Order: sequence, then structure tokens, then C-alpha cells
Amino acid sequence: MTKTFKREVAVIMFGFLMLLCIFDLLTGGETPAYQWAELLALPIFGFGVAAFGLDAAAKQLPIGGQGARHMQSGLPPEGYAE
Repeated sequence: MTKTFKREVAVIMFGFLMLLCIFDLLTGGETPAYQWAELLALPIFGFGVAAFGLDAAAKQLPIGGQGARHMQSGLPPEGYAE
């Protein structure tokens, strides 16, 4: 399985959005940073929710992650008592 770095990119994007908002607060007015933050808020949050949500779903659902391997072997997943 290859590393995709989608969660790390989402964290960096959240940080960038936070920097835009902090810059606007420190300058004390409607700056272009405020307009960029408004424009980018929905796509950044959408990407972040998808990155973290899909990661959690992939780890929990037996569609191709760890759950599928344990179902094929007939053994319970690690950490479960028999």
C-alpha cells in the first residue's frame, strides 16, 4: 500500500486558511486575505473532511483495507478474543 499524503496536505491547507484569517485579524480590516479566505474555505474544508473521513472509513470497512484480509483468512482481527 502506498502513502498518499492526503491527510498531511489537508493539515497544511487548514494551516494556510488559518494564516489568512490571522493576517486579516491583525491588520484590522477587510483585506484581500479575507476575501481569499472566504473563497477558499469551502474547498479546503471539503478536501479536509474527505481526506480524514475516507481514511477513517478505509480503516474500518472491510472493502479492501485490513478488514478484508482478516475476513479472507477466516481468523478474527488482531486484538479480538475468541
